[in-house]
Amino acid sequence: MFKELILAIALGALLGFGITGGYLAVKKNQLSTTPITAASPTPVLPGSGTPVPTSSTPADANSSPNQIHLDSPENESIISSSQITIKGTTNPGSSVIISTPVDTYYATADNSGNFTSNVEIENGINLIQVDSIDLNDNQATTQINITYSTAKF
Repeated sequence: MFKELILAIALGALLGFGITGGYLAVKKNQLSTTPITAASPTPVLPGSGTPVPTSSTPADANSSPNQIHLDSPENESIISSSQITIKGTTNPGSSVIISTPVDTYYATADNSGNFTSNVEIENGINLIQVDSIDLNDNQATTQINITYSTAKF
């Protein structure tokens, strides 16, 4: 009986490690195909340590390159709903393409450059990519990570 118990524990451990290793290998492969962007450093005035003020105003339709700024949701947000509203600004009249793990959504910026789109995300971490193509065919891309969780904090 003792031999059978040791054999059952050993086989269970091997099977468990095999399944876990396979799962981690698949997840690693999925993560390695996802592009990762780093935040750009804030410029600082030499010798003062004071950050250089920057403007978040969208560019004119005639300027290049195209710019895109997301107002909501914030990057790295944790939300409790699978439906979210993406709001932002870009060049006026630009086509906006929003890609989530669930689907791809399309919007058009108004004359002020504002756009809004309701999108659906899946449970867990969601990489959302927002692309903007202006009337001069200039493209801008930004990405945010949003976590959908129903856990109570």
